[in-house]
Amino acid sequence: MSHSGKCPHCSKTVARAVMENITIGGSETHSARGVSYLCPHCHAVLSLSIDPLALNTELVRHIVRILRRA
Repeated sequence: MSHSGKCPHCSKTVARAVMENITIGGSETHSARGVSYLCPHCHAVLSLSIDPLALNTELVRHIVRILRRA
């Protein structure tokens, strides 16, 4: 498989990215778990995202709490 994507910081070809867990948000009450994707060569941030697995887990916990009250 040929990879042609290049890091906008170091211009090296990015065939994989380093993923790190982060917190997204401005305060403790309004924050979410997220991930950052880094260049494996220079560790520049390529992208940030809310962690979809953590979001799904929190949603399931919330629904279970609501259903147990009913």
